[in-house]
Amino acid sequence: MNIVNWAFTTTCCVLLFGISNTASATPTHHFSQKKISQADLQKAYQELVLNPSQKKSPKKHQQYKKKIHAVSIAKKQLKIRYRWGGTSPRRGFDCSGLIQYSFKKANISLPRTAASQYKKTKRIAVSQLQAGDLIFFHTPRRKHVRVNHVGIYLGDNNFIHSPRRGKTVSITKLNRYWKRKIIGAGRV
Repeated sequence: MNIVNWAFTTTCCVLLFGISNTASATPTHHFSQKKISQADLQKAYQELVLNPSQKKSPKKHQQYKKKIHAVSIAKKQLKIRYRWGGTSPRRGFDCSGLIQYSFKKANISLPRTAASQYKKTKRIAVSQLQAGDLIFFHTPRRKHVRVNHVGIYLGDNNFIHSPRRGKTVSITKLNRYWKRKIIGAGRV
């Protein structure tokens, strides 16, 4: 906790403590006619002190909106054919081409390959995946590269990706097969 957060938290605690103690004392000043209940105090304490990170900063909120936009762009590419090295709806997509294209349309720059995208994103636990996060795999098709496949997590144990030659961009369940192939998850 940095000094600003500590000072803010301490001030809030002192104010809340002071308000709760004056509720039973005879007031000398009337700041408000509204009676402050214990539940109101607990709610304020909960929001200000215990869960300050629950509220996204404007920058994080903007980034979240961009990620959700990238998800909607990716969903518009459903049924577009797989093409190794493909980076556009007209020519087709490989897995990382779909990711790069979708995020670029949402004004987020990502590198071209799954391995580079893995390096660029912030590592998160698979259990912490949220819609718009990237999920990285190692599939048997390209054994010489540790991270060789990527998809966008959609929530509900589903992800969107461009799987392989002969397939199209699709939404796939994160089933046992795919769970065994996971290398990690990343947040943009």
